[in-house]
Amino acid sequence: TTSMCWKLIAKHVQTAIWIKPEDQSCRQKNADTKLLNICDSYDNSPPSWKIPLMNCVRLNKDQSNMQKLPSRPDRLSFYSRSLEMIGVTPEKFAKNNKFWRDQVSMYWSFLGVEKTSIRNVMDMNANIGGFAVALSNDPVWIMNVVPHTMSNTLPVIYDRGLIGSYHDWCEPFSTYPRTYDLLHAFHIFSHYQSRKEDCSLEDIMLEMDRIIRPEGFIIIRDENAILSGINDLAPKFLWDVTTHMLENEESKPEKVLVCRKKFWSIV
Repeated sequence: TTSMCWKLIAKHVQTAIWIKPEDQSCRQKNADTKLLNICDSYDNSPPSWKIPLMNCVRLNKDQSNMQKLPSRPDRLSFYSRSLEMIGVTPEKFAKNNKFWRDQVSMYWSFLGVEKTSIRNVMDMNANIGGFAVALSNDPVWIMNVVPHTMSNTLPVIYDRGLIGSYHDWCEPFSTYPRTYDLLHAFHIFSHYQSRKEDCSLEDIMLEMDRIIRPEGFIIIRDENAILSGINDLAPKFLWDVTTHMLENEESKPEKVLVCRKKFWSIV
């Protein structure tokens, strides 16, 4: 931490918090004295998925890309430079925020439970984090997942003050069984259709079943053919399914499946 110029700002028992400085002169000085290595130039656009860690630190030589971000809650709806870099205009950003506020309001009515009964939430295809932002006033914690083969929107999620990670939904997610109370699967199954041989509908559903708790909810939006297949498979996973209708971002009708995992035990 010293060679990387991190500053210790708090420490209690076995917990410590460091802050990474904006000024990179300290790192450059330590590199000159061989205390650390500076990475060669790199391409930061693709997701860093399954890329070996290098024994070096990266310097942002173009300080013009640095942007001071507001604190929460303003940060959640702030139009950051990372949005501009992926082609999201301020108008599209505002429209996306409104869309997810409306969707989340309808989701709560579909679930029909007290908000305090849901704590841990995962958005399996988070895009720019609109779903999580729409839940920001509710007593929930959201993990935002960006599939590594989709557009790299994780920097946007971080800029909005949210947490998230990359993942390949053809593989297990690194978490304990029964971690989540609610999973949101927005057009995730159709993204993996080209990998049916090694990543079937059942494979993804099996991983979802592993990480959702008994009596937890799964909200699924996708192509009609995929939703039909999920409807057929759901009883095998002991999921109860109800079908609802909402409008998508183009104001066209779209089916929504709300699945609930049954509580069961071996007797």
